[in-house]
Amino acid sequence: MIIHSYLTDGFYEWAKIFVKSYIYHNGEENKIFLSTRNLTDNQIKELSKISDCVNVKNKPLNIRRIANRAKMSVSKILTLKNHIEKKCVTERTYIWKQAISVEDRYRNSILEAMNFYPDEDYLIHFDIDMYFRRHLQDLYDIVMANDISIKFRLKSKLNRKVMGGLIGFKLNDKTKEFMTRWIHHIDKIPLYNKPMGYGQTSFYYTYVELKDKFDWGVIPDHFISPRFLSDDAIWSANTKNGKTKNLKLCQEDFKNRR
Repeated sequence: MIIHSYLTDGFYEWAKIFVKSYIYHNGEENKIFLSTRNLTDNQIKELSKISDCVNVKNKPLNIRRIANRAKMSVSKILTLKNHIEKKCVTERTYIWKQAISVEDRYRNSILEAMNFYPDEDYLIHFDIDMYFRRHLQDLYDIVMANDISIKFRLKSKLNRKVMGGLIGFKLNDKTKEFMTRWIHHIDKIPLYNKPMGYGQTSFYYTYVELKDKFDWGVIPDHFISPRFLSDDAIWSANTKNGKTKNLKLCQEDFKNRR
């Protein structure tokens, strides 16, 4: 099984607690593949040294190209980057998230991880700003019993019908077909026009088109919880409290639970 996540340099401290807390509770049996952007050599070495099961594949970000696609200045796009990496996504900053989380993370990095380990049978893709609080065998069971697994919120508005922070895949030609179709929807709208939450919206469009071809796993709330409850298996920092505050809460909890 592949444990996969994606991060830019501003989420480096999150990557450390992501990897350390995962290994602490789940061991080193599974491969941890991190698709990273703009990390320094020292940061790559530090993450890689945590365990032999960690593989870091770093690439540079072309900030000017992203700014051009967003129809913004470089200084403006960097302001959005800094806000999202330290605080949260808002209606004024979400274009950076669309560039990174949708057009690079969902579009490119998941397939990169799948193709890097051609002999693996399963992949679980996580947000990087997640903190693991126990063993995840019951999550593994859901992923292994289905083709694609995700948290559904089908009664919510369009961009919230699924939660894209945790997605499980059985690795086969069928799920590669899903990825190809998802990428098609991602590419249909240029960056400057992508609406807030389009990563989840585009996944949902693909789900509607292909849902009868797959067995779908339903991921329970406690595996992707922004509530920070004591019985949650994973804490998700995607809240209005902001990344910096939530990181400190997770670091403190991890320190106290070890």
